[in-house]
Parts: sequence; structure tokens; C-alpha cells
Amino acid sequence: MPSTTEDRDEILQLLYRYNHAIDSGDAEGWADTWTDDGVFEIGGAQPITGRAGLVEFAKSVSGLRHMALNPLVEVNGDSARVRAYVVVLQGGAIAVTGATEDHVVRTPGGWRLARRVFAGDAPAG
Repeated sequence: MPSTTEDRDEILQLLYRYNHAIDSGDAEGWADTWTDDGVFEIGGAQPITGRAGLVEFAKSVSGLRHMALNPLVEVNGDSARVRAYVVVLQGGAIAVTGATEDHVVRTPGGWRLARRVFAGDAPAG
């Protein structure tokens, strides 16, 4: 059984693979960071559910750079909660900021996202 430190490292690598895959246009690779029945909630929009929906969403994303900042990983056996701040750049400028809360699970293929909830920050002003 891996140590908590090893689990945390693998989960952080999962977050980084997630960002690199979607930013490089690798929709299938991005979907591979999720469970097959993964759910992505973005604000109040209809949740994106399941591999096909996740792949379709990832194909619609281009020209962005996603960054997960200050991730806090809380491992509890074969599941974990991850909270992080998010900054998304477009053309070198900040396009979006917010926070994520993830439910991550251990699978035979390693840690995967089961659910991500993204909440964008309100614009300043």
C-alpha cells in the first residue's frame, strides 16, 4: 500500500497531467484523468458527465493555460478531497480565476477525478 505522501504526489501529478492535456488539445488524454463516469460542474451550468461528454468538452477548449495553485490534498484511504485555486491565462493575460473542489478516487489505473466543482471568482469592481 502506498504511503500518504506517495498518494499525494500521484494526485498532484494527476492535476498537472489534467492541465497539460487540456491545454495541449489532448481531449482523450484529458478524459483519461477522469473516471469513466466523472462529473465536471462549472458554475451553475449543466454538469458534464461521463467520458463522451468530457471528451467533447475538452475538444471545445483551446488557447488556454490552466494553473492549479496551492492544492490542498486530503487522502482518506482510496479517496481524496483536493481543493485548489485556479488561474487560467489566455494570450498571456488572466482570463479566469476561481477555485476547484475535487473528489478523487484510487482506480486500478491510478488516481482519477470522479467529480470536480469549479467556482469562478466574481469580477473585481
